[in-house]
Amino acid sequence: MFGRRERVAMSVVNFIENYLRDIQFYMKFLMSKDLRSEMSRNKMLKDSHSGQRCFIVGNGPSLKYHDLTKLTNEHVFTVNYIMKSDYFEILNSDYHLFFDPVVFGLDAENKDDQTKIDLIAKTKETNPKMTYIIPYRRRSNFLKLFPHHKFIFIYNRKTYTPWQKKASSLHRITPGFQNVIVYAINTALYMGFSEIYLLGVDMTGFLEHFEYNKVNDQWGHSYSKTQEEKESIKKILLESNIDNEFYLKTYGKTFEHLKTMYTNVLDKNAKLYNASEHGALDFIPRVDYERIFSDHTN
Repeated sequence: MFGRRERVAMSVVNFIENYLRDIQFYMKFLMSKDLRSEMSRNKMLKDSHSGQRCFIVGNGPSLKYHDLTKLTNEHVFTVNYIMKSDYFEILNSDYHLFFDPVVFGLDAENKDDQTKIDLIAKTKETNPKMTYIIPYRRRSNFLKLFPHHKFIFIYNRKTYTPWQKKASSLHRITPGFQNVIVYAINTALYMGFSEIYLLGVDMTGFLEHFEYNKVNDQWGHSYSKTQEEKESIKKILLESNIDNEFYLKTYGKTFEHLKTMYTNVLDKNAKLYNASEHGALDFIPRVDYERIFSDHTN
């Protein structure tokens, strides 16, 4: 871990980098009619769900322990490839977030990619009201592949630090968060949700690649993977030299970002709860999933 001297040095570096990226953004904002248009559309989302509650649903295996039919008429954010599971249609999500750079390089000529493209394309039929939230800078290929889907574009370019005291506005440049869940929380805050519940945000995904899991097979995602997919992932990890050290550092940064965002939630006088019974997310207060609905009715 960084000592105090290293943290101070990094904070200075991040401050300078973010200042320069602010300038770059505003220069592009002045020069690009398209960027101005998209940021103006985003501004209409501000406080659009003021005082309401929402659920941010991850892909953790703990999802299988909850009755997700209770969320059908709630405001729901989903993420990544949850459409691979049977839960997706049940959830009837309002918003879906993709922020993994690999997603935006999908190639229709690639057999594996085509399967994913078909999954995303089908959501227009199964969930026509849903809006995708993706990076502005990565949008070109997605617009080409899915011209009839609805999109919100976020200009994510800055560095997120523990000293950032407030949530970021979607109509301006935002940080590049470490994890899609952090993007979802920030988006929910901007939209004015006052109660945010996390579900299936287990933060145990790094265990999927441990040797122990080959025997136990309990970690990973709420949906299952084919043997071909597992082999493909293993090949990518080996080629990219991604090992346990990499995963643990990545998850450490994710926890840091989640802690900072939790502070942002409290500063907005909103509430953030972990509604999952299981998982490694230990600093966000847990709430009993079933009780959420009985208390709300009362």
